[in-house]
Amino acid sequence: QGFTLGELIVATTVFTVGLLALLGVNAGVIQLLGNGHRVTLAAFYARERLEQLRATNCATLSDGSQTRGGIYQLAWDVEPTNGGVSRRVGLQVIYPGRAGRIQTDSIETSLLCVR
Repeated sequence: QGFTLGELIVATTVFTVGLLALLGVNAGVIQLLGNGHRVTLAAFYARERLEQLRATNCATLSDGSQTRGGIYQLAWDVEPTNGGVSRRVGLQVIYPGRAGRIQTDSIETSLLCVR
């Protein structure tokens, strides 16, 4: 005809343990979302820099570096290839990753200098 005190205590304990587990998972999801945001911004800044390099005359292309968003360090190097007809561009983006680790993403592409 009802619940005993023991059943209520067990049910409350099971509910509390489940709720605490959900809170732990929630904290992990928040960290993953923050990391995803940082990775997305790093890719955006890298793509933006490559587009700027593509729009630059090959004769004036040179190595360089830049800080974006306060935490993203971009560095690129430019080397002539194919007898000066193209340029190899290597770009690195360095930024803080998960758990205080430093994340480095690298991109390499070729730019054709014939216009």
